[in-house]
Amino acid sequence: MIRKHILKSIEEEYVTESELIEKLNITHEHLKDNLMKLKDAGYDIIHENEKGYKLINTPDIIEPFEIERNLSTKYIAHNIHFYQEVTSTNDIAKKFVDNDAPEGTVIIAEQQTAGRSRSKNDWASPEGGIWMTLILKPEVTLLEASKLTIVTGVAIAKTLHDKFNLDAGIKWPNDIMIGNKKICGILTEAVTDYDDLKAVLIGVGIDVNINQSDLPDNLQDITTTISEETSEEIKRAEIMKVFFSIFEELYEEFKNGQFKHIIGEWRRLSSTTGNRVKVYKDGKAMLADAVGIDNQGALIVELDDGSLEKIISGECIIIDE
Repeated sequence: MIRKHILKSIEEEYVTESELIEKLNITHEHLKDNLMKLKDAGYDIIHENEKGYKLINTPDIIEPFEIERNLSTKYIAHNIHFYQEVTSTNDIAKKFVDNDAPEGTVIIAEQQTAGRSRSKNDWASPEGGIWMTLILKPEVTLLEASKLTIVTGVAIAKTLHDKFNLDAGIKWPNDIMIGNKKICGILTEAVTDYDDLKAVLIGVGIDVNINQSDLPDNLQDITTTISEETSEEIKRAEIMKVFFSIFEELYEEFKNGQFKHIIGEWRRLSSTTGNRVKVYKDGKAMLADAVGIDNQGALIVELDDGSLEKIISGECIIIDE
């Protein structure tokens, strides 16, 4: 897209109009039209007669041409589909799988009207957040594919904790927390053809530049946002580009049989280990102490009688005692 190339050309230094026309092989009218569209979208572009054009500031925009600008991945997010509003990005992604979308395809929405959590409950997805689904096609079993929730959780926590200096931790199995408040959820879904795994959908929802007042009353006390934690607006596209890069690296490790290393990162970033928790096994609720995670991603808890239990899947509630 020409707007991506214009922005890349003028992001670090002034470039004259004639240089842009020659470099991008476009007409004067085409250049002016695209510059106007960029300014209308909120890009702060200045012009000086002798020096030319220069990008001063970018808006909080998540359209493909902004995310693709300076994206460092080999294949993740090289095929992006953006929507202003959808029911859920996972729903849209299933249609792309049916049309044989390539691995690494990402579906992004400004707003979801029926976003879902792992417990099948609706989750608020107003404007200002990151609502997206990655389409993956690993050659693994369904059981192995379930580990991608762990991979994604580590990638998000590393992004927020290591790159944006947020005190983010992973709550098993699929939430990212800051303190006792949720900032991100992950919903992993398998797309199968009978017993064959066609694709894995990784739904990610991150509360970024959202006003707490825009959330339902029942969520305001249990969630937080990046803007609230940092007291500033962080560009969502920048978060996404960092996440895509970290995720691709971890995903390659996963496919190459290096899941144990990813588990090590999970342990470093865990907000579950050492807490009193309520977990469920075979439909029965248990109070226990979370003591860790095994090399397959199962939660290990210690019951009050000293025995250990392995929780392979299900809900984990941290109890504030």
